[in-house]
Order: sequence, then structure tokens, then C-alpha cells
Amino acid sequence: MHMLALCLAFASTAFAADRDKDDKKAEPPQVKVGALVFAHYGYDLTKSAKSANSFDLDRAYLSAQSQLNDHLAAKVMLDAGRLDDTSADTKLRVYVKHAWLEASNGKAIKARFGVVDTGYLSYGEQFLGLRYMGKLMADDQKALSTADIGINAQGEQAGGLVSWHAAILNGEGYSKPELDAGKTGQARVSVDPLAKKQKFALPITGFVSYAIPAKGNDSVLVYAGAVGVKVPHVLGWVEYVGKSTGGVSSGGISATVSPRMAKYGGIVLRVDRWDPNAAKDKDASLKISGGLTHDFLEKTSVSLTYERTQPEVGNATHGIFARMQAGF
Repeated sequence: MHMLALCLAFASTAFAADRDKDDKKAEPPQVKVGALVFAHYGYDLTKSAKSANSFDLDRAYLSAQSQLNDHLAAKVMLDAGRLDDTSADTKLRVYVKHAWLEASNGKAIKARFGVVDTGYLSYGEQFLGLRYMGKLMADDQKALSTADIGINAQGEQAGGLVSWHAAILNGEGYSKPELDAGKTGQARVSVDPLAKKQKFALPITGFVSYAIPAKGNDSVLVYAGAVGVKVPHVLGWVEYVGKSTGGVSSGGISATVSPRMAKYGGIVLRVDRWDPNAAKDKDASLKISGGLTHDFLEKTSVSLTYERTQPEVGNATHGIFARMQAGF
């Protein structure tokens, strides 16, 4: 009798477990929603600007990401900004920045298809965490796009000692459709000998992008090397970016250093030098920015900076900027 009761109890427990398992399978995947806003106030100190000043919204991101099961995930990110500085239509527009399906086996390998992230800019921006204060040089000089339509694979090995990213893309960037039969291949490899140490990082990165052109078009080669430093109270990033197309070679170097105390804030200093044509003299420009920054929360920060652009020939432009990011 006791054995019968025990069997009935076991059967009831097993049935309840199977029912709970079925209920979990029937539950829709959870969706993680996030938003991030970049805005600024700028006061132009250039003499010809006559004290021009303005508030503006630089970017507004809205994202939704879901882990569909143990191996599949999806993400859509909408971006709002102005079309460009030369467009007659100056309204803030919403457009698709990311939209991909991801297959993975954990951190070791992830493959994405759709409007995907490119391997160098996304890595550098995530490491620095200062995108609201300015784009990385390769993005600022339009040598690379932050996203494109295609497929990529990325991953980490040896506990983060090595990370990598490879992609085949249309090559025109996420804002344009494919214009011809050409495709762009990209590859990044980063080695961090301090990956297993908490609060320390020393990623050494190499990157190359090669656009295989359609018949009659020029190839485009972009390459970059960077070293990042992250230790308690100091963050740094130094990079060299080069581009070659149609017989014209351009390139530049950028350095950022940020001493900081988490409770009080930090100092950010950045210097960029870009030469749009190595065969020409006196066409390079130097950009310098520096100021104070404070992080209220993980995604909520403000900064006050002085920014100056000095061409080799011509007058400098400069101003004071209060910049902000807020997100969840």
C-alpha cells in the first residue's frame, strides 16, 4: 500500500514537472528593450561665428533584443538623427541601424545575418565608452561605417585572450542599398594579455577591410591598428587608420587618455591628426579636445569640453561643448 502511494506520488510529481516544462516552452521569449540619447549644447568661439550657439540632439537609439532559445537571438535597433549636413531636409529622421538574427554556441562563436555591426568601430567604441563625446577617427573621417548589410562571425577564445570578427558586407554602409556587384570583406583580431585580470585590459588590435570592386570601379583598402589600456583610474586608446583607393592614400593617428576617479569624475584628452591625401602638402588637420566628464550611472554621463580643429592652411575653428548621454 505504501509502495502504491509512493508510485502515485512519483507519477504526480513527474506529471507536474512535465507540465511545467511544457508551460515554459510555451512562454514567449523575453524581449529586452533599451534606449540611448546623445545631446549637446555648443558655443562657437570662432571669430567669424559671431557667438553662434545651439542645442541639438545628436542621436537617439531605441533597441529591442531577444534570446529566442539557447542558440538563436534577434535584435532591432532604430536610430534617429539628421540625414547629413548638406541635405535640404534637416528634420530628425528615424532609420534602421541594426536588424539581425544571431546563431551562437555561447561566446566562442556568434554568426549574424542582416544589418550587422562592423568589427572595428563597434569594438573600439565599446572599449572606450565615450561615443557621446565623439566618433572614433575612422568613423569621423568616413573611412568606415559602423554597420552594414551582410553576414559576420565573431567570438572569443581562451577566456577573452583572443577576440575576433570577420564579415562579408555590401560595402556601402547601412544607409545605402547595394549599388553594384562588389562586396567588402573585413577581419579584426584583438589579443588582450590581461584579459583574465579584473579591472585591467590591454587589447592590441589589428583590422583590415578590402572592398572587391565591380568591374570598372576602384578597390578600397582600409586598415587599422590600435592599443587600448584600462587600469584602475586610467583609460586610454591609441590608433592608426589608413585608407587607399583610386591611387589616393589617406590616414591618421588618434590618441585618447582619460584619468578618472569613479566617485568624482574624470578628465578626457584627445588628439586626432588626419591627412586626406598623403601626396599633397599642407592639407592635414589637427583636432584637439579636452575637458571634464562625470558618469552618474552606467549609461548616463555628462561632459564639458573645449574642442578645436586646426587645418595646416586656413583658420582654426573652436568652441565649448556640454555633451550628455542618457540611457537604460
